[in-house]
Amino acid sequence: MESLKQSLDEIKDHFNARMAEFQRDLKGAVPATSPTSNVNSQFGAFRSFVLTALENLQLQMELLARQQDELEMRSRKKILLVHGVAEADKEDPGTSVCNILSGHLKLPHLTPESLSRCHRLGRAGGDKPRAVLLKFKDWALRNTVWSAKTNLKGSGVTVSEFLIKSRHNIFLAARQRFGVAKCWTRDGIIMVLAPDGKRHRIVSMSELNAIPTSVQGVSVSASAATSAHQTAPKDSKVANPRIKRVVRK
Repeated sequence: MESLKQSLDEIKDHFNARMAEFQRDLKGAVPATSPTSNVNSQFGAFRSFVLTALENLQLQMELLARQQDELEMRSRKKILLVHGVAEADKEDPGTSVCNILSGHLKLPHLTPESLSRCHRLGRAGGDKPRAVLLKFKDWALRNTVWSAKTNLKGSGVTVSEFLIKSRHNIFLAARQRFGVAKCWTRDGIIMVLAPDGKRHRIVSMSELNAIPTSVQGVSVSASAATSAHQTAPKDSKVANPRIKRVVRK
């Protein structure tokens, strides 16, 4: 789906470039007083029609991509990822993870039998332990573990949702733009707390870009820079006091 969207964007850019070039040549070759000058207006109408068709096709592609993402996230609704669990030779990740979670989250009924699937992601041999994928049999138990994940603070173990690649990239971009504490996920939806205090639910990069990054038109970084600029003269007076002139007698 991503490759199709990229191909469509490339076709649109190529069409715009060639049509603009052809229109310049056409205006130079056909005088405005010529009986064939109507070709210019016909060309403009044709160009507008093709661009509209491409835009509609692009919107349909985005709709299909979003529906595909929703179906993929729905298939992952019972899955959680557990990070920070040390690896061992001939380990049983299900038993290890359940012991850690049941102890910290105070969930004695969480056992390996509560899982339909449990394994590590990726290849072994890295510097950090690989994440453990847990697929719960009961969606309610999955939500209980997810709601109690704050009790893992200080243990070195964290829990996250199993996002698809595109949504994971959007989540990383949101955290970089608004801060780690201002962004989280809920049932595969990315939640962002904007500087104005409003919560936003986003699933696409366009929705992320639509969130204002400032309050009342003044960004946090700009106000900080202004404050620093205002305090600079006071500091300079202290650092560079006026030297009194000494009169020799």
